[in-house]
Amino acid sequence: MPARQPFLLAFFFTLCLFVLSSCLTAPLVTSTDPKPQEAYVFVTANPRASSTPFQPAPNTETPIPQPTVQPSPTATIPSTPTNPPSPSPWPSEIPASWNGKNPQYTISAQMDYANRTVTVSQVVTYPNQTGETLSTLVMAVNPNLWRGVFSLQNLTINHAPADYTLSGQWLTINLTPPLPATHTIEIGIAYQLNLPYSSTAHENFGYTWRQVNLIDWYPFVVPYMGNGAWILHAPHPYGENLVYPLADFHVRLTFSDANPPVVAASAPARYLNDAFVYELPNARNFTISASPYFLVQTAEANGITIYKYYFAEHAVAATHALELTRQAILTYQNLYGPYPHTALSVVETDLNDGLETDGLYFLAANFYETYDGTVRNNLSVITVHETAHQWWYGAVANDQALEPWLDEALCTYSERIFYEYNYPGALNWWWNFRIYSYNPTGYVDSHIYDSNTFRAYVNAVYFQGAKFLEALRSRIGDAAFLAFLQDYYTRHRERIATANDFFTTLSAHTAADYSDLLRSYFTYR
Repeated sequence: MPARQPFLLAFFFTLCLFVLSSCLTAPLVTSTDPKPQEAYVFVTANPRASSTPFQPAPNTETPIPQPTVQPSPTATIPSTPTNPPSPSPWPSEIPASWNGKNPQYTISAQMDYANRTVTVSQVVTYPNQTGETLSTLVMAVNPNLWRGVFSLQNLTINHAPADYTLSGQWLTINLTPPLPATHTIEIGIAYQLNLPYSSTAHENFGYTWRQVNLIDWYPFVVPYMGNGAWILHAPHPYGENLVYPLADFHVRLTFSDANPPVVAASAPARYLNDAFVYELPNARNFTISASPYFLVQTAEANGITIYKYYFAEHAVAATHALELTRQAILTYQNLYGPYPHTALSVVETDLNDGLETDGLYFLAANFYETYDGTVRNNLSVITVHETAHQWWYGAVANDQALEPWLDEALCTYSERIFYEYNYPGALNWWWNFRIYSYNPTGYVDSHIYDSNTFRAYVNAVYFQGAKFLEALRSRIGDAAFLAFLQDYYTRHRERIATANDFFTTLSAHTAADYSDLLRSYFTYR
């Protein structure tokens, strides 16, 4: 997920991309002339296949049946009052259904779409499940990486003024008295977002001429690793740095606009008292995308509702992406385990690539533009990749900075599995198009900080990762490999898994010696 530079609009767009130095400390920039750091870089599939020694299979895959297009309830928005009420400082009490296990994020947000601002009041109810007494809490504030974007107005602990420091993405709250294990505190935060302009090439958070994307837009408590240490890694030009604990989200969204946009979100909306109301339990994050230009299709996959948000010029390609998402959900449910939610939103975006969040993923408009009516294209490949992230990233999380292969390699290999089970005639094409045309090298378990170029990072983590998993599968056999993946998902669903968890689970399914594969593909093992 990259940070982005804006386009300057004067009959055409000029892209200015500023690359960070190797320093891991994120510089700040202004929102009026936003030049945010390159926190992330997208992973774009090969635009065209190059010749390889492999003989491509004939394009004999069966044409995709077109799903029935149904109007989405979120496509038509009831009228909003001309002067909607402002969010209250503390939006609501903890729901009676809360089981006390997860942190609760109760967020009341009022968006002024026309002026690209969001006024937020947020309550975080945090249960101390660490087993230690905590003297501090650390929250990640991604919008504060841009000067002038995040304006903190109030911060309280149990309704009393809090002692805190805010520096870059670090919001450190001093707890006086300390929070004992098994006890709970309530963090109240009021703030405003002045959204930065996003170019189509890089920034994922902010707005474009036809869309607002709220990604990593609210402060959240990061994972605790013991002895006073919290997991909040520095951004880097290549890869993703945030690690998400499981949480429950209760979100209320209103608009000050007389004619509000269509809203896509990580959960289905109820329209109640002039507000969109969302409930998303057991999730990594909550994402919102809004546009007055969105059209919506829906489909069903084994009881899961898929919402496809797209722009009118790409209706045919959107239907294709909707159907592939449906097929991918069925495939991954069958092979890995149950999808963790009741719905999934697929959102076309002016971003440059695909981008996963929990319950929602983005697909770049340029994928739709180059769709050729088959399953042999970027739109198809990235659709099934991002769908797989709902299993590897959403349900089973990982440290995306230090062990990015645990989601990216598994999702890349999930593309291979999807083609194997759905379009085997295109499988050789996939290996050529996606993997071998790059001649990938590098170590699968590279940290995001280990690579000096975007291509080196992707080749190592994504593509060498897929090659390693293929070699491992060949070594231990299909039955053991697929049983291992299902067991790994079952054991570590709703957890933040590690490489040790991966290999410990693997050892329960094979006695084969794969030490040579570790020597060839890994550097930290």
